[in-house]
Amino acid sequence: MTFLTIPSSAVLLEIIQGSLVWIAFIISGGGIIAQSFRLLKMTRKQAMPQLSSNAQYASQTAATAKNVWRHRLSVLKISILETNPAMATVSFIFHVCLFMAPMFLLAHNILLDLAFEVSFVSFSEKMSDSMTVVIIACGFFFFLRRIFVRRVRIITTVYDYMFLFIAVSPFLTGFLAYHHIFNYHLMIVLHILSGELMLVMLPFSKFFHMIFFFISRFMIISEHSMGSPKRLWQY
Repeated sequence: MTFLTIPSSAVLLEIIQGSLVWIAFIISGGGIIAQSFRLLKMTRKQAMPQLSSNAQYASQTAATAKNVWRHRLSVLKISILETNPAMATVSFIFHVCLFMAPMFLLAHNILLDLAFEVSFVSFSEKMSDSMTVVIIACGFFFFLRRIFVRRVRIITTVYDYMFLFIAVSPFLTGFLAYHHIFNYHLMIVLHILSGELMLVMLPFSKFFHMIFFFISRFMIISEHSMGSPKRLWQY
């Protein structure tokens, strides 16, 4: 009888760095496209009003733009920027660093260059390390907020803690590996696996708000719209 043999650590690392990365990107990319089309099917293009002259069109456009900006300023007074500026600031910093740190990390760009001979502009290692610390600190802030702020705690579930852990874990493990804290090879494996898990979950979990933000703000007419959106939700 032939028994299955357990692959060596080198083979497992090659699979994690190779096949699983491609699978994660394919699932993530396909899911994002499918979810984006699904959301667009839930909207319809706004019918443009029939105007008698170019002058009337220009006048109405100017008045509409003025009303839109007035409405946006009024909305800010009841948004998180007004009600909880500290939370808004931490959230903004967290999301900016969450996007920019992996995108412009020197090590990631070296891997891109080796694989595809393409790379982005890279931050210095010191700056990337500082941004990683900021992400971890913001994640700890969100964790404490869910524990100590009553109105947040009562609506928090195990899924919310898991979601936060998955969001921070690629950066935490990357930080530990970079500074050679604990076992380096183990931290690298956990760093890659957590990043792949985050990619796979992106279209099918709360992570999708990173994509939905741009769809809703720039394509769908709502109280928080930016630019000149031309689509309405279908009710």
